[in-house]
Amino acid sequence: MATKEGADGAGHLARIVNYVLYQPNPLQQIFYLLLVVGGYSAFLFFGLPHLPNDSLGEIHIYLSFVAVLSALQSFIAASMSSPGILLPRTHCVVTVLDNSLTFLVCFVLSLTMTATLVYFDNYEFDDVLYRKRECPTCKITKLARSKHCSVCNKCVPRFDHHCGWLNTCIGECNHWVFLRFLMMNVLLCSYGSYVLFATLSDEYQHLLREEFLDENTRTVVQGEPMVVVRYLIHEESILIVLFVLCVGMGIALVCFSGFHLYLVSNNLTTNEFFKRRELRRSHMCPCTHKYDLGSAVLNWREVWEPRYKAKIFAVKLAASKRSDHQKGVKSA
Repeated sequence: MATKEGADGAGHLARIVNYVLYQPNPLQQIFYLLLVVGGYSAFLFFGLPHLPNDSLGEIHIYLSFVAVLSALQSFIAASMSSPGILLPRTHCVVTVLDNSLTFLVCFVLSLTMTATLVYFDNYEFDDVLYRKRECPTCKITKLARSKHCSVCNKCVPRFDHHCGWLNTCIGECNHWVFLRFLMMNVLLCSYGSYVLFATLSDEYQHLLREEFLDENTRTVVQGEPMVVVRYLIHEESILIVLFVLCVGMGIALVCFSGFHLYLVSNNLTTNEFFKRRELRRSHMCPCTHKYDLGSAVLNWREVWEPRYKAKIFAVKLAASKRSDHQKGVKSA
């Protein structure tokens, strides 16, 4: 009986671990919302009464709301974004960020089979990280820079990584949305750290000029640095915790954002960076890579204006020209 119960418990634990680590789930998204919404709610109750003060004007009451709202908007936009999904048969892409024409064109192509490698066949195989082969799961010929995500169970063009905080993959269609999400949260943590530090510092300066009652001697003592610090820890513990969280998360986000800015400047994805590092350890990786355009500006343009958009524009332009031509023929 004990063995069976132990086996059942181990099975339940394995399923929980599998769900948390290897399946799409909203747990990290919920944790993010608890941090941001919960943190701002705590600030409203414990920090807002201190505003305005000698260090911060009334405008910061409204700026704090704008900062939180902007971070939440970037989070929602990034969470709802699609990285691009390579479909079997046509390798075309479905993305919620573009208008319905994208899906319509892909749907027609999937029925007519008039083309393959639509939109995302934009990179040559480098024969180092990418070779022409079939995805064993999707049963389609993989495109250069694409990867099958084991969490989402889909092939993603120019795959960067799977982001648990957004519960989606980061790929060619939503890379820039992910970067905006990072930047907005760096700004939120930086601004929050500044406001909380200024508030606590202002309170500290005021308390230095106050008098305190010593509970042991029952005598009145002048405010001293250690006395004031102990008082702040006792009375403003929530604001201190919020400040420590903002600073800690801000440092982590700055490091993480810096890493991604470095990757974008060199036209590397996270997936490619770690693959190249493994090859470098075995002395099999060339110093340069095929996809670096030689300029940080051009490499950044690959993210802000990904190549698939040019193909969508070409399809729209061709359709517009055909429509104009047909109208001209009918008029004639």
